[in-house]
Amino acid sequence: MKKLIAQRPIQYMGRTYESGEAIPAHDPNMVAAWLRANSAAWTGTDLEDTARAAVREAARRSKVNDLAAEAIRAMGVTIEDAAGEFVGASSMEEQIRALFAPGSLQDGGETKEGQEPAGSGNNVQNGQETPGEAENGGGSGAPAMLTGHLDAADLEKWKKADLEKLAADMGVDISKAKNNTERAAILAAVEVQAPANDPENGGGAL
Repeated sequence: MKKLIAQRPIQYMGRTYESGEAIPAHDPNMVAAWLRANSAAWTGTDLEDTARAAVREAARRSKVNDLAAEAIRAMGVTIEDAAGEFVGASSMEEQIRALFAPGSLQDGGETKEGQEPAGSGNNVQNGQETPGEAENGGGSGAPAMLTGHLDAADLEKWKKADLEKLAADMGVDISKAKNNTERAAILAAVEVQAPANDPENGGGAL
């Protein structure tokens, strides 16, 4: 709220207003005269309010900057040199980029050229396949396959219905076979493929 404050003792309406006291401002002519003579001045003006707001904002920004500086220091970034001067924006930028660069210590340690970071999911050692990949078809996602033939003697022991189902799965016509021996022979003559690491075929042997 604006107030008219005496800058020196003022006699008005039978009373003396000492310096610093508020003076009644209902008479515009007297107010204008006091202001011209610098006998009184307004307080709480827009200018003063703006100044106070600027001071408050500066204090807030100072606090924010202090907190930001503290957080940056905690990250290991140097913001002051030995003389206590600001190291510069470019220096800070380089330090922060280094913190988040691939292979930085924060990302789990340095990686050597030609190697994948640990936990990347790529089983590569110095550009070569690991033994597990070599066994599984070079790490392409598809297991290595072996080609061979089914055992005719074993197939002869199967039931006719099972042999017919197997033939249907393999796409082989055994309808002309007269017995299990012939059915087994036809099926055994066809090349089949199975995963090299399939435990049912003895680790890869057909």
